[in-house]
Amino acid sequence: MDQYLTFLTNKQQFAIEIASINKIIDYTEPTKVPEALDYMMGVIEYNEKILPIISLSQRLFGVISKDSNAKRVIVLNLKDKQIGYEVDDIIGIRGFETKEIELANPDLGITKDYIYGYIKDKKDVIIILDNDKVFTGKQAEMLVAMNA
Repeated sequence: MDQYLTFLTNKQQFAIEIASINKIIDYTEPTKVPEALDYMMGVIEYNEKILPIISLSQRLFGVISKDSNAKRVIVLNLKDKQIGYEVDDIIGIRGFETKEIELANPDLGITKDYIYGYIKDKKDVIIILDNDKVFTGKQAEMLVAMNA
């Protein structure tokens, strides 16, 4: 059984494999970075280093998340560095059997490279993100360079 962190962004449930997550922290308003990408909210100080904060809602849906007391930052690894995803709410950690997961099929034309698959939940479909593919090569290089 694989373990996933499930969370909400733009009223949609997502999951990320727990192995790629470093920590979940309270949301802190980031310091803006001039000429940053649209989904780059800014940076915060985290463990004595600079941590880029990404609006997952802006990156995936092109919309800014509404302010909420439930906002959190998921700190994860990206190419041996760390980035933070700002999300609307954390649902929890859940285990899923392989039979509950349907892998994404790019031939259907409804999926992006960063979608690993879908979990068929009783109430909803949970989208599993492939953290290594949420950003293109150039985008990932820029983010990694920010906290070098």
